[in-house]
Amino acid sequence: MNQPLSKSAINLYGLPSFGFQTMVNIEVMLFAAFLTDYAKIPLALASAVLLATSIVDIVSVPVSGIILEKSNMKWGKYRSWLLVGPPIAALFYIFQFSQIGSATTTAVIIFIGFAVSHLVWNTFYAAHISMNNALTTVREERISMAGNRGMFNAAGSLVFSYFGVKAITAVGAGVGNEVMGYTIIAGVTGCIMIICNLVYFKITTPYKDNGSGTAAAKEKMPIGEMLKQIVVNPPLMGLMLVELGRYLGRFIIFGMAFYYFKYVIEDLAGLALFMTGLTIVSFFAAMIAAPIAKKLGEKMTYVIALLFLIVGLLIVWFVPLSATAFKVVMFVAYIGYGLPDSLGVAMYSATVDYGEWKTGKNARGFIMSLISFPIKISVFVRSVIISAVLASVSYVADMAVTPELVQGIKNGFALYPAIIMAIGLLLMLKLYSLTPAKMEEIKNDMETRKEA
Repeated sequence: MNQPLSKSAINLYGLPSFGFQTMVNIEVMLFAAFLTDYAKIPLALASAVLLATSIVDIVSVPVSGIILEKSNMKWGKYRSWLLVGPPIAALFYIFQFSQIGSATTTAVIIFIGFAVSHLVWNTFYAAHISMNNALTTVREERISMAGNRGMFNAAGSLVFSYFGVKAITAVGAGVGNEVMGYTIIAGVTGCIMIICNLVYFKITTPYKDNGSGTAAAKEKMPIGEMLKQIVVNPPLMGLMLVELGRYLGRFIIFGMAFYYFKYVIEDLAGLALFMTGLTIVSFFAAMIAAPIAKKLGEKMTYVIALLFLIVGLLIVWFVPLSATAFKVVMFVAYIGYGLPDSLGVAMYSATVDYGEWKTGKNARGFIMSLISFPIKISVFVRSVIISAVLASVSYVADMAVTPELVQGIKNGFALYPAIIMAIGLLLMLKLYSLTPAKMEEIKNDMETRKEA
């Protein structure tokens, strides 16, 4: 039985996520632009780098889970990675935003920086996520920790969106080198990320890491057993599928937003306010996620929230809206994205317990690492879908606005994401069977087995 967690261990669980979001948003928002416009890499080579790094990023997720399961350092199986991983990832992240030698040399260095930093950060990111399951067996504590992580995630994105681009530009101008602006800010945000992880490492010193110790070192799970955990765990499959639909829908919305604002509501100047508003909505949704989930259950909260977003998207698709009305509808509907975003960690924790209950083996690190897998797949697939949407209307830059163009963009922005999310939700309803009552049954059964 774990000792009750302190308020700081619960409330600051999301601190490493704040540091991570502050750092990673340079890549999320500006990586492609850095390659072409600042590092001066030719378009064909830059495209090859983007494709290769996307593939590496996807593959590194299960690999990081395997590394996490196979490791067992002296500060705890999961906790140790908060100390060891961030400095390595931060160092190689700097190389990802550097310009050294010819365009080809620069591309190779950037690729190496990307590959190493992502493999390491996927590992310590999974370790941090795993601590939700490893530090406590109390459902309410897990939900509170997951909700707090959602708030820190949104806060990190908001901080970078407000300060990050300005800082890169200002530093680049100050040193007389635009590339160095990226390199230096990558280093600064990497240091912020390291500090955030070190603080939570210190906070969790008094607590037992359920994955640590001699027994854990002797019971390292074979890779085949880890992969089997996915097949025998329907709730995990259902959760990953609905998360894939939710993230893919979100990335398509974000990718189509420029075209929607320019051609449908003709308010391109309002795009920045819109994107910032969605981040603020995510923060608000994270604030209310924990109390709602504790009352309704994680699954029911997730289902209702995502239905809320789907309905909002269908309103945007079907009803002609002014620019102001469109923003209001989207801000309200986006609460339906933010609530599930704050529950994912707790729900993945539940699938860990289910897997152990079903098989008698705990693959906590591997299963919790899979929380990133739907994100990586979605980033890869969204470009294909957006390209197909634009091709369907024969899009060219600054083309004349026609009813066919407007309808095509509305389909891409609202209808297709709504359909994708609805499919994911149906699969979740079929496969994810973990209610509070079911989890209490699993917990009691596992305690009985241990006593026996």
